[in-house]
Amino acid sequence: MDKDTLKQDYKLLGLDENATAHEARRSYHRKKALYAEGSLATYSLMTAEQREEMLDRIERAYMRISTEIESRSMAGSAPLFSQSAATPDPPGSDESIGTYLKRRRKTLGLTLRDVANRTRVRSTYLENIEDENLEDLPAPVYLRGFVLEFARVLDLPDPESIATAYLKLLGKDEA
Repeated sequence: MDKDTLKQDYKLLGLDENATAHEARRSYHRKKALYAEGSLATYSLMTAEQREEMLDRIERAYMRISTEIESRSMAGSAPLFSQSAATPDPPGSDESIGTYLKRRRKTLGLTLRDVANRTRVRSTYLENIEDENLEDLPAPVYLRGFVLEFARVLDLPDPESIATAYLKLLGKDEA
């Protein structure tokens, strides 16, 4: 991701370059509420499609900013825009894919409900995916789609390979 895109993201959320994770999360929730369905501030100014588009832009901006803030905190006080915020850390060698998804979700400041709302996958399924509760996971064909959508919402670089690896890990790679 280029610096200009990230600067636009900060501007969209009304943040300065030194914003903390808490400030970013607070601004994100305020912007989401501003463009929520039925919001008095926008209901007569925008079509439903325009409002949904703006909510999607806000969501993507927040994900990129959260990743940038996390990168800055891990690098100490590295200068803003020094690292690519588009590439999240890969899973650790001893980290399962479910744990990796959970870590990434929390890094972005998203709840299971936030992800469920974006993916249209029930939060109980998402929780079972994170926790790798084999007995509570759906059939492989559904599980593959759920993991794909989960990885896409988390802005992971290769959702297909994550879904394939997840199914293989659980012995459900026949989908």
